[in-house]
Amino acid sequence: MFDWLFEGHTAVYVVLITLVVFLFVVWWQTRKRWWLLGVAVAAGLIGLYVLLDRMVETDREQIVRKVQEMAAAVNARNLDALFANISDEFRSPNGKTKEALRSDVESYLSSGTVSTVKVWDIVCVERPSPENSPVHVFFSAKAEGMRELLADCDATFDFDPQSGWRLQSIRLLQPQSTEEWQIQL
Repeated sequence: MFDWLFEGHTAVYVVLITLVVFLFVVWWQTRKRWWLLGVAVAAGLIGLYVLLDRMVETDREQIVRKVQEMAAAVNARNLDALFANISDEFRSPNGKTKEALRSDVESYLSSGTVSTVKVWDIVCVERPSPENSPVHVFFSAKAEGMRELLADCDATFDFDPQSGWRLQSIRLLQPQSTEEWQIQL
């Protein structure tokens, strides 16, 4: 409900900085101390907002972090780190289990078919919360190696009380399309 308070939204920073500038200009014109006190309070609110953003990880921020961690794990060839973020109930559109996916990923990495993965534009469709699980997440990905694959990904994340948000399923779509790639996980 109050995720905006912890996610460091640019709009909140703009409002607070505008408030600081406004109060400073008023103080400059009037030279009354209480306007300067207002500047200090507004600047303190900016500091508090930065602190809240850094100290609290929201469900959306955790999902974004997990997607980035999975890409980093592929790049580091660390399958244990990758699959720690994948649910034991994982099922691909083709019906592959987590174990079958691990075997495929090992094969892609060892053969050089995939050497690096980059992800960006990670967006949660609905507001994630443990009560609202599973959650659809869309992001773009690029796999580089023997050949390049650019895909939009339609992923589902499920909340596990012990591990947090974990990947439950994923579909690879052709960029800016709803058409699935022939190569599926």
